[in-house]
Amino acid sequence: MGRRSYDETDVLVIGSGPGGAGVTKKLAAAGMRVMCLEQGPWVKPAQHPHFHNEWEIEKNRGWAYDPNVRQLPEDYPVSGFTTPYMMNNVGGSVLHYAGHWPRYKPADFRKGTEHGLEGTIDWPITYEDLAPFYDENDAEYGISGMTGDPSYPPRNGLQRDPAVHPGKLGLRFARGAKELGWHWWPSDNAIITKGRNGRLPCNACGNCLSGCPRGSLGTPDYTHWPQAIKDGADLRPMARVEQINASNGKVTGATYIDRNTGNRREVRAKIVVLAANGIGSPRLLLMSAQNGHPDGLANSNGLVGKYLMHHIFAFCDSWFEDPIEGFKGAFGAPLYCHEFYHTDTDRGFVNGLGMQVARSFGSAYTSVGTHTGYTVPWGEDHRKFFNEHFAHHLMVFMFGEDLPVETNRVTLDPEVTDSDGLPAAHVNWVPHENDIALSNFGIERIFEATEAVGATETNDTGVLNPPPGWHLMGTCRMGNNPEDSVTNKYNQTWDVPNLFIVDGSSLTTGGAVNPTSTIGALAVRAGEYIKRNFDAIVSQKTTPSNEDAPDM
Repeated sequence: MGRRSYDETDVLVIGSGPGGAGVTKKLAAAGMRVMCLEQGPWVKPAQHPHFHNEWEIEKNRGWAYDPNVRQLPEDYPVSGFTTPYMMNNVGGSVLHYAGHWPRYKPADFRKGTEHGLEGTIDWPITYEDLAPFYDENDAEYGISGMTGDPSYPPRNGLQRDPAVHPGKLGLRFARGAKELGWHWWPSDNAIITKGRNGRLPCNACGNCLSGCPRGSLGTPDYTHWPQAIKDGADLRPMARVEQINASNGKVTGATYIDRNTGNRREVRAKIVVLAANGIGSPRLLLMSAQNGHPDGLANSNGLVGKYLMHHIFAFCDSWFEDPIEGFKGAFGAPLYCHEFYHTDTDRGFVNGLGMQVARSFGSAYTSVGTHTGYTVPWGEDHRKFFNEHFAHHLMVFMFGEDLPVETNRVTLDPEVTDSDGLPAAHVNWVPHENDIALSNFGIERIFEATEAVGATETNDTGVLNPPPGWHLMGTCRMGNNPEDSVTNKYNQTWDVPNLFIVDGSSLTTGGAVNPTSTIGALAVRAGEYIKRNFDAIVSQKTTPSNEDAPDM
């Protein structure tokens, strides 16, 4: 017999970030055959810019958030949008994130009921449904923080490392919040402050956004992939998927380009799990139009790519006469304020916002204007200005829950391609007037807090339009029926019973918190569903619905 021209597996996972890694680790531990295709490479510890004198500048070059800036071969362009946050490598975009690790709140799962604006629907699950999977996911990553925040339900028995130290800047903002009578709390962070599983505890270097070569920052290349591979998972970096294949109403696997050789190869699988982020997943589904699926996979209702959310952002820089040493410590988030998290229609808008304290980076970042473009002048006033601003700086950013709007969407660009000739993603996003009102309100509250504790100067960016696309959500959302969504409550697509979508695209609404912990919890939950119901899914004895799973 000739050499087989394809590979076979039980479950094919596309994407190795928190969604793909969570599903793969769960299924590999259960003894299932799992293959994961990742279009980028492993990033080795020495490749992080921590050890370079120009580490701050690297955030705007080879470690830029935006693939349009990096332009690496493993990246794909995103047109119509200036700052999408995505990395294409083992571990996904969280390889350089802050590690801030909040959960959604119970009210976030019922926003359709809360205000019912066009486009907004309730989640098909509740916080209580997801809570045990939040716990399981947290245990995988290792979380530092402090339990007991009264704005959340209790988390009984959940172990945490001691919280990241708030530093002088965190304590300064906390004092302002306290004086105003606002709720605040030390942040949960996916940053370990005690060593575990070969990972070193955080050394407070402050360069989290360029990744962590110590493993202190919770990223799947440290938390998931080593054990998943030991359990038999077949992780294939440098494998760019060009199409998910389907036949007779089911997916059959995928065709990918081996970026080491340039050759195409087919993988046949009984179940496919797509976890390529809120832009990459709709892009691939639309690229997978084929016989029986003329408008792309899982897209019979035309909703793939629609309802893009990524939070509405604004940044505020404040300075004080005394040094508060904001550059010292883990970036993460020392603390957050959720005083204005929930809807209060007396403010003139729905939804709410979070205020998050962040570190201040180093001296180079001060010189180039911190977050609001306040550049140190050249000439005789240079040193005086620098001395008055470096180490005297507090940054607080607010991000609000943007509304899911149908015209905010991801499509394929007919003219721009990636390094393999595949169509780029094109993004259209325009803020809703509700988002703008919410953001302006948040800026005013941050000014109020910093002025309460003696800020001598405060600058803001205004409502960023477009805002940084750090959180890519909603483009393949889960919902209540095939008319309002792309997947059911188990991340299973309504159209194709053996195709699952497990990343930020599946989030129904955005909340006013970072989404990574929720993406990971949903991945653990979807993996559990697949593990317990594998045979029924493959044989189509059960069809996608929101009924309770026969074995879950």
